[in-house]
Amino acid sequence: MTTPTISARKPTNASRAWLAGVLITLGVLLAPTAIVAHWATVEITNTKQFVDTLGPLIKDPAVQELIVTEVTGLISEQVDIPAVTDSLLSGLGEALGLPKAAKDALGLVSGPVASGVTSLIHNVVADVVASDPFQQAWTRTLTLTQTQVVALLEGNPNSMLTLANDGTISLPLKPLIQDVKAALIEQGVSFASAIPEIDTSVVIAKVPELALARVIYQVGVGVGLWLPWLVLGLLTAGIFAANRRPRALLGTSIALGVLLGILAIGFGTGGIVIAASIEPAFAAAAAVVYGALVAYVLQIVAALITLAVVVGFIGWAFGESSLASKFRANINKNIDAIRGSLGQTNLPFNAVSPVMHRFRVLARVVIIVLMALGIIGANPLNVGAVVGFTVLGVIVLGAYEILQRSVVQVPAEVRVEVPVEVWAEVPVVAPAKKATTPPARKTPPARKTPPKKPTE
Repeated sequence: MTTPTISARKPTNASRAWLAGVLITLGVLLAPTAIVAHWATVEITNTKQFVDTLGPLIKDPAVQELIVTEVTGLISEQVDIPAVTDSLLSGLGEALGLPKAAKDALGLVSGPVASGVTSLIHNVVADVVASDPFQQAWTRTLTLTQTQVVALLEGNPNSMLTLANDGTISLPLKPLIQDVKAALIEQGVSFASAIPEIDTSVVIAKVPELALARVIYQVGVGVGLWLPWLVLGLLTAGIFAANRRPRALLGTSIALGVLLGILAIGFGTGGIVIAASIEPAFAAAAAVVYGALVAYVLQIVAALITLAVVVGFIGWAFGESSLASKFRANINKNIDAIRGSLGQTNLPFNAVSPVMHRFRVLARVVIIVLMALGIIGANPLNVGAVVGFTVLGVIVLGAYEILQRSVVQVPAEVRVEVPVEVWAEVPVVAPAKKATTPPARKTPPARKTPPKKPTE
C-alpha cells in the first residue's frame, strides 16, 4: 500500500471552499432533525417496531402497578365497598336475630372486612394483569390500534374508519352488511339472499383537529423518509467539493459527534424531566414508557457517534500532519514486512498479484462502498454493526494490500528433483563437436621498390 508523501500544499480554490462549507454546514445542522424525523416515522408507521417498543411494557412492574391501581380505584369508585360490607353484616345480624351486642360486634369487623375485600380485588386484578392472556390481549390491542390509526391518517381504503377533509369520522356499513348477509345465509335464513348491496356510512364523530393531524402525519412521514438521505448527500457532496478532503472529513466528523452527543444527552435526561413534571403516582410508569420510546433513537445516535469517530480517524490518518505521515509510513512498513515473509513468489497468488495491483484503486473503492452499504443496511443501525463492518473492511483492505504487487519475482533457477527411472529413459546424446575452420593464410606484404634515380 503506497501512500504518496505530501511535499507541498496544492493551491486552494475559493469557490470550492465556499461550496464545501455551505454543503457541510447544512448537512450537519439538518442531521439532528433528520434523526428525530426518521425515529418518529419508524415508530408510527412500522407496526412491528411500534408493538416491539410498547409491547414489553406490560411486563414492567411499574406499568403493571399503575394499571392495577387504576382498575382497583375505578372499581372502588363504582362500588362503595365499606357501605356494602356494613349493609351485608347488618342484614346478616337481622336475619339471624342476633342480640344487640352481637350486632355491634359485627359492626366492629365491618372495616377490616371491607379492607380485606379491597385487598382481594387488588390481588385479583394484579393476577389478571400479570397473566399471559392479558399480555397477549395487550399486544393484539396495540397492533389493531396502530394499524387502524395509520390507515385512518393515510386514508387507506381498507381502513375500518374513514376521515373526511373536515375531520368527520365515518364507519362504512357496506362491509358489515355483507358479513351479516353471509352469516344469515350460512344459518339457513332464506330471505337473507334478498338483502341488497348497501353502500352507506354512519357518522361517528367530527374532530376538525384530525384533518390537520393527517396533513402533519403525511408531511412528517415524507420528511422522515427522505431527509436522512438528503443529509447524507449534502455531507458527501461537501466533502468531495473540499480542497483538502481529509481535513473536511475530520472537521465534519467532529461537528457531527458534538451535535449527536448533545442530542443523546437531551434524550437521556428527558425521562427525568418528564417524571418530575407529572404526578408522582404516574412518574415511574411514565419514565418506563419514555425509556422504551427513546431506546430506538438512542441506539441510532450511539451508532452514528461511533461512525463519526471512525470516519474522523480516517480523515486524520490521511491528513497532512507529521504524526499522520508517520502513521502511514508505519502501516506501509508493516505491510512490506508481511509481504517479505510470504516469499518472493507470493505463494499461490503470483499469477493474480499484478492484476490486483493494476486494479487496486477500483478494489479499494468497492471494498469501502460495500462496507458503507453494510452499515447503512443494518436495521436498526447499531454500534455492533458499525464496529463489525469497519473491522471486516479493514481486514479485507489489509489482505488486498498485502497480496497485490506490481511485479512478482520468480527465481532464475528452480531445482527440480527427477526420479532415477526418468533419467534412465532419457537417451544420451553426445554433444556436437564444434566445427573448426582452418586458419586463413597470411599474405606476405608487398615489397617496396625503391624509386629510380633520375639520369643525368
